[in-house]
Amino acid sequence: MAALNKKDASPYWYAWYQDAAGKQHSKSTGIPREPADPAHAQSNEEAARKIAEEYERRAKAGLPVEGSGGAPAAVAGIPSYKEFTGFWIVGIGGDKKYHDKVTGYFDNIGQFLQKKIDWPICQLHAPDFAGLKPVLLAKGYSPTTVTAHLKLLRQVFLAAIDQGFALDCPIGPADYIANPSPNRPTPFSVPQVEWLANATKIIDWRTAILLAFYCGMELSEASTLLWDTVNFVTKRISWTTFTRRGNPIIMEMPLHPVLEHHLLALKNASPSLCVAPSLRAMSGTASRAHFRKLIAKSKLPSPSISTKLHGNYNKVQFGSIKLAFAREVGHADLYRLARFLHQLSPKEFEAKITGLPHLQLKSIPLLGPNEPTP
Repeated sequence: MAALNKKDASPYWYAWYQDAAGKQHSKSTGIPREPADPAHAQSNEEAARKIAEEYERRAKAGLPVEGSGGAPAAVAGIPSYKEFTGFWIVGIGGDKKYHDKVTGYFDNIGQFLQKKIDWPICQLHAPDFAGLKPVLLAKGYSPTTVTAHLKLLRQVFLAAIDQGFALDCPIGPADYIANPSPNRPTPFSVPQVEWLANATKIIDWRTAILLAFYCGMELSEASTLLWDTVNFVTKRISWTTFTRRGNPIIMEMPLHPVLEHHLLALKNASPSLCVAPSLRAMSGTASRAHFRKLIAKSKLPSPSISTKLHGNYNKVQFGSIKLAFAREVGHADLYRLARFLHQLSPKEFEAKITGLPHLQLKSIPLLGPNEPTP
């Protein structure tokens, strides 16, 4: 029975398997033992185990184990994986944008397969793709995008089966990454945002909540905002956000009257260069922990929101406020929110931001009177 073992000098899982004569062999699976995201450690180990089992199957059958021999012989009338996927991509139709996207996905899969792209498509089986998920995740692709790769791959092999070029499909629904967004936040309603903003007299937390609701900022963006990015003359606020791939996007928004009033009062009272100095001093983990405590103490009036620090709490995040912002400006969720806003005309953008609901805020002694109502 094939097994896995560790080598101190290597970060990868090693396969321990026998050949037909019972001789033991050890070979790297190429799968990291400790992925960048610890949540994927189990799936990495499962992928490595599949590869180890394939090593033993081939060794006991007298076939060369991957890396120690050539590719399988061509099968008459059977296209290679590369040939078949090329034909399949041409036949799927769609516009150029979709075609380029699908081609990019298959380029990623081809880089993983390397020389195997020239194997007959019928010679590729589940163990040949066992390491694909860990490799794509390690490259920085989201679980959703990785699952999109696997779904396309499954479609290709199902098409090959339909045409008599393959016997089985190496990818099944069980290989997809279940619940690609397990921590997707539950959106707050406007009254819940208002309740939360009034649930604390810690000024920096009210500031962060208002920046999230009136600008769609992340907690990390609100925590690091500097006063020189707020222009009270032009009534604009700007900052840099990042896409999922890490590409920077410059955001500039009009100041909503409620946010403008709050920031102006805060500016007059604050000697700091930072808009929310106490949050800037916290680590990301600490600030999220403080926000959890704020949620728990606020006792939001909704049976759909758990205020426990465990259980279903992961559905209530700072992103729940940003999601409320997205809904109010007419976008369904947080995916490509910045792109949606950039595509608006200046007039539409101004109208959407200044048209956001006016939160009724309780006064805080240091900031003076309540924020104005419309």
